[in-house]
Amino acid sequence: MEKNHINLQNAIRRFPAYEPGDEVWNAINENLLAQPLRQALSEMPSYEPDDKLWDLIDRKNTQQQRWKWGYAAAMLLMAAGIAWLILPTSSAGIAYSQETVDQRLQMDAELKTDQQYRLLKTYCETETLVCKSTEYQSLQQEYERLSSASEQLVQAIGDYNTEPALLRQYNEIERQKTDILNAMAKMI
Repeated sequence: MEKNHINLQNAIRRFPAYEPGDEVWNAINENLLAQPLRQALSEMPSYEPDDKLWDLIDRKNTQQQRWKWGYAAAMLLMAAGIAWLILPTSSAGIAYSQETVDQRLQMDAELKTDQQYRLLKTYCETETLVCKSTEYQSLQQEYERLSSASEQLVQAIGDYNTEPALLRQYNEIERQKTDILNAMAKMI
């Protein structure tokens, strides 16, 4: 070991840097490809290290890889720990609720007034005298207008009715349809 190691390193750093030109590198490449050098290289004896030496190298590489994996695992655990400390904890859970359907707020899929109207319309096709009167046709137009309003209201209410006011409005339209249907039936 050198006594003045630091002094030697400082002295080496003070040496001027020199980079040879391309012609020097080209000359070296030509000399490496020269016949005498190739012949000398082919005559050199080859040496194959003992298997024990390769085992020793493999063991050393394996130990170094184990240390590297150990360091990586430690860094990963440390990062996870820091993230666990820094990030806010939220207790995300599963919540559910049940609601019972109020049958009074549900609507019938097929209304009896619409069935009766179709029956009157069919009957009207055979009895044309009453059906052609202006009063009957006016009632029929009013019924169809109310049916259209009822369909629009059903779409507005949707599958799960939560508005009693909409249901009251719907029931009022259906009552008016029933009154008109009764008046039409009396005329026939």
